[in-house]
Amino acid sequence: MASDRSKLELVSSPAVGVRGYRIRDVAKARERRREILMGAARAFAHGGYDATNMDQIARECGLAKGHIYHYFRSKEEIFTEIRIDAVNRLIERLTAITTAAAKDPELALRKAIASVIARNFDEGLESYERELADPVSLSAENRKRIRALGRRYEQMFASIVRRGIDQGIFIAGDPKLMTFVILRAAFTVANWYRAGGKWRPRWIVEQVTDQLVRSVRRSG
Repeated sequence: MASDRSKLELVSSPAVGVRGYRIRDVAKARERRREILMGAARAFAHGGYDATNMDQIARECGLAKGHIYHYFRSKEEIFTEIRIDAVNRLIERLTAITTAAAKDPELALRKAIASVIARNFDEGLESYERELADPVSLSAENRKRIRALGRRYEQMFASIVRRGIDQGIFIAGDPKLMTFVILRAAFTVANWYRAGGKWRPRWIVEQVTDQLVRSVRRSG
C-alpha cells in the first residue's frame, strides 16, 4: 500500500485529476477546466449562485455531470476558482506594470488604471465574473483565499501610489485609501456602461483613466 506521502504526491500531481484519475493530455485538461469555469460563470450569472446546481452547470457546459467531477469537487470549488482566476489575471497584468513605477509612477498608475477599466469590456470568463457577488454560503476558508489575493493586488497597486507620493508627483495622502477610491471608480465602470451607446470603450478607458490620474496628481 502506498504511503500517505506518495498518495498526496499522486493527487497533487498536475497529471492527476482531483479524484485520482490519470490525465493523458495536460494541455487539453487545462482547456477543459477553462471551459467548465466559463460555463459555470454563465450559469451563476444567469441564475445566481445559490439557485444553481451542478446539473445546471453541466448543461451549460454541454458535459455530463460526472465529467465535471473529474476536475472539480463542488460548485463552491468552481466558484472559488472563478474568483481566484480573475484576481490572478489582475495581478499578472499589474506585475508587468509595477516594474516601471520607480522610474515613472504616473505612467505606471495610468497603465494600472487603464488595465482595470479595460477589463470591464473584456469578453469571455471575465464578462460573467464581474456579475457575480460572493454568496453568503461561501465557506470562511474560501473567502479568506479570495480576500488574500485581493489584498495582494491592492497592496501592489498602492505601492505605485506610494512611489508617486514619495517622489512628490502625487498629492500627499494615505496610499491605501487613495487606492481604494481609484479602484472603486475603475471597477464600477461596468455598472453604468451600456454597449452600443455613444461612449465607446476605448474613449471611456482614456477619459476615466485621465480623470483618476488627475485626481491624485499634484498641480504645478
